[in-house]
Amino acid sequence: MCGRDHFHSHWGRHHHGRHKGGQYWKHKLANWGYPPVNVEELDDQYLIRLYAAGYQKSDFQVKLQGNLLIIAVDNKAENERDQFRGWARFEFQPGNFRKEFELNDKIEAEAIAAKYEEGILTVSLPKLEGHETLHKDIGVA
Repeated sequence: MCGRDHFHSHWGRHHHGRHKGGQYWKHKLANWGYPPVNVEELDDQYLIRLYAAGYQKSDFQVKLQGNLLIIAVDNKAENERDQFRGWARFEFQPGNFRKEFELNDKIEAEAIAAKYEEGILTVSLPKLEGHETLHKDIGVA
């Protein structure tokens, strides 16, 4: 989504530092790619949907530190693999992760909310009044 002013993501490993103002948040590369994240812009809010099957609601830490939104799971013990000893095939296990999003002043921080249903964590980022998406039909003369 590079080129739009509300979200900035990097495909490389190093941030080049050229993007200062204008973004509503920028995705940092902490554990990039896992779990996968979708971001949807609606008229009055942004929705971050994080596909994270196999967790419990209590596993998630969603917090705001200054203008940084952090979504993390860091209580999964690395030695939990021992419980799967003897399995013929073992390809997935919910693990630790950390995702960070930098917010600017266009998001109503006090109204941020999160819910976890059917393996998807959804974080709602309401837009402040006056920053809603404008829709207007323009007549052609």
